[in-house]
Amino acid sequence: MKTFSLHSARRAAGFTLLEMVITMAIFLLLAGAVFGVITGVLQSTSSLHENQGRRDQIAALNAFLKKKLGDLPVTSSLISYRRGEGEGLVQNGIVFGKVENVTAIDAKLQPNGYYTLRLGFAGGTLSSAGANNFPIPDDDTTSPFKWTPLIHDVKTLHWKFQDKDTSQWVEQWGQTNNKPGIVEFSMKIAGDLQPVTMDFWLPPLTQASVTLPVRAPASAPPSVTTHAP
Repeated sequence: MKTFSLHSARRAAGFTLLEMVITMAIFLLLAGAVFGVITGVLQSTSSLHENQGRRDQIAALNAFLKKKLGDLPVTSSLISYRRGEGEGLVQNGIVFGKVENVTAIDAKLQPNGYYTLRLGFAGGTLSSAGANNFPIPDDDTTSPFKWTPLIHDVKTLHWKFQDKDTSQWVEQWGQTNNKPGIVEFSMKIAGDLQPVTMDFWLPPLTQASVTLPVRAPASAPPSVTTHAP
């Protein structure tokens, strides 16, 4: 005959408190591991989408600058400017075009210490400034430039200009009556190991003068003298 103790009957009835605690601890560990894996996958996916978006923005900026700088009219100007000393940028931006259609590209300081690359346009309000008197863009409410943010979290921004006459590279360009041969733009985005560098060739266009040939005056027909019979 088999006999059962009270302890054996209680164990057959359910789990002990210690067993429940151990089970819950194992469940929480497994749930935390699964949550960590899912979070890592989502972060990796988000990072891939963000990197792809930035690559698309950089490609679009490259195509835009190549088109705008390559098609600058003969009578247009290009200058660079330095604004916001001490903010960490070597070169802030450039202004180019004609007074009735001026384009500016520079950077705006963000609260996190990085910069936002931005694009500005100004139209006919500059027509009275003169071709060699481009205004320096600013954030004042009276500024004629309308800004559009392009790329966020830019760490460094740099422009260089090659003088087509001397082939020398300079950090600043202020020759409003002359344009550089090559414009080099480089920027480094936060988190990237290498900067992005773009080079743009400006065609050496000069304003052509047309001389019309001077036609000699037509000679008068020979005179005919008649005599009456």
